Amino acid sequence: MSLQAGIFYFDARPVPEREAAEILAGTFSHDCAAPTSYRCAGVLLVHADAQLDTRIPDAPQPLIGRRGAISFDGRLDNRDDLLLRLRDVLAGNRSDTALAAGIYGRWGAEGLLHLIGDWSLAIWDETEKAIVLASDFAGVRPLYYCVQQHRVLWSTRLAPIVAWADQNEIDDEYVANFLLLDGCPNRTPYRGIRSVPPGHSVRISRSGISIEPFWRLPIGNTIRYRSESEYEEQLRSLFSEAVRCRLRTTAPVLSELSGGLDSSSVVCMASHLLRSGDARAPRLVTLSCEHKGSRDKPFYTAVEKFCNVEGIHVPAADYPFLTEAQTGGAMPGFWEPMQSHAAALARQSGAKTYLTGHLGDIVMGNWWDDSEQLAGLMRAGRVGAALKDALSWSQVLRIPIYPILWRALLSSLPPSLTPATACRRDDDDGIARSTEDSLAPECRRRAGKNPLSREWMAAPPERRKYFRGVLETVQMRRLQPRAPLQHLGYTHPFAHRPLVTFMLSIPADIVCRPGEPRRLMRRSFHELWPPELRKRKSKDSFGGVFLDSLQPLASKLLERPQHLQVVERGYIDPANLKKRLEMLTHSLDCNEGQLRHIILLEFWLRAREKRLPPEVMPLSA
Repeated sequence: MSLQAGIFYFDARPVPEREAAEILAGTFSHDCAAPTSYRCAGVLLVHADAQLDTRIPDAPQPLIGRRGAISFDGRLDNRDDLLLRLRDVLAGNRSDTALAAGIYGRWGAEGLLHLIGDWSLAIWDETEKAIVLASDFAGVRPLYYCVQQHRVLWSTRLAPIVAWADQNEIDDEYVANFLLLDGCPNRTPYRGIRSVPPGHSVRISRSGISIEPFWRLPIGNTIRYRSESEYEEQLRSLFSEAVRCRLRTTAPVLSELSGGLDSSSVVCMASHLLRSGDARAPRLVTLSCEHKGSRDKPFYTAVEKFCNVEGIHVPAADYPFLTEAQTGGAMPGFWEPMQSHAAALARQSGAKTYLTGHLGDIVMGNWWDDSEQLAGLMRAGRVGAALKDALSWSQVLRIPIYPILWRALLSSLPPSLTPATACRRDDDDGIARSTEDSLAPECRRRAGKNPLSREWMAAPPERRKYFRGVLETVQMRRLQPRAPLQHLGYTHPFAHRPLVTFMLSIPADIVCRPGEPRRLMRRSFHELWPPELRKRKSKDSFGGVFLDSLQPLASKLLERPQHLQVVERGYIDPANLKKRLEMLTHSLDCNEGQLRHIILLEFWLRAREKRLPPEVMPLSA
């Protein structure tokens, strides 16, 4: 979507012309209109527009108001409600930017809770002499910032702000948590450059920085209906709205289609809305990743036929999971070749919106083992019902009933006494696997205390897994587009806030039961899917695709295991890494998931050193 950037000098000195020119140049994109700016004493806001829907009135940005100015990147899904709330202050301007400015002007940063959609914004508050940066609850639209002695810089893009701030030093705490947890909340690989936390506002002024939440998990919410059919109807309605508002575009729409239930549901609902005239996007195109031996192909081809949509099939072998030269750009990341190709396909088709099925697994209850539900029955004193359900889970999971009851008993204790291990994020198939991580002791020390919030522990024990999954996904900004896709409306219907709130508020046994993962989803979406998909129980694995990319890279690292950057920087124990790399080359169990991140980091560090001088010169502080 749109790009935004800016600078604020705390002492109100004029922004030098060279710096203003560099920020404007760093915000330029062939996928957006030419950057426009707002300037006043010590402040520069820059915005490059990429309008999704020409039918919605759009105001020039940055938008100047009575309290200062605002730049806005994103899409608001509750426009009708906001237009009613703000009808007395809009003065005829009905753009999303004006709605966001009106909400802030009336209720301040706390009022940003009322903005439902994928968005981030930057506000110059003239009254408070402060910059306010904020991002939606799911953290979909990126926004980075760097606070220095006399100023603050911010940008949608990470690479330009690294150059402007001259902050190229690696953040070792980020690296340690990247290797342990696949990321670090609110940090980037560069010391001093942060990302705006999802669902929070960051207020920066001469007197300091304050970070405040305007959204929290709906832990206290409880929704109960009289019949299961009411849950099904409400889920269909919310999912329909989640997809419809993301089809608010006058350009074609590109949608991922893996053949799994989540991406297939998005495509099927989008196709239904377009055929019925409830959405007006001109065209829907699907994008599927093919690989040898795939179990997905019969399903995504069935969806394409059922929905009568054009499907693009991209061979994974041509766009690998990881290569020595393509490691994610300013931030380490997998699948860069595939993402760059997807961006090119979007440009060729004229698409500005990119739909995914991300977060569907979590909110729709794709758990083969959700036996923590017993804890709710125990806390309610329903011992007989708990024993009956424990027997059902035991039969489905093919494990004794006693560990199931023990884990449920631990989960039913007060949060302060419940170990975090009682709530598992993923299903446990009972197979013992390697957990080695190769981190050097100093690197492990840098990781320190787990940075992930435990706010989910306050949720009812039978729903903690769902709350934990959602919170950790948004904290890690896993729904944020990688750099090649940032110009698109990269968006996730299963992350629609009203839908997420509903699914986190209903009884867990409505969502999932023994032997019935996604129970409510299957009952609600049954008629939406082609017959082949209704019967699908399995899920494809990309393990072979990952190994095809990783094994040659592992062999290359084994040539000089003592001279790796991850070793020289003190991140990794070389002897342990050498052993694990050898095991990987022979396809042996070596905790491959974590080893991928070590390999990625090593080649990312190498690519970082080989890069040409930055296109954007540092802005002298």
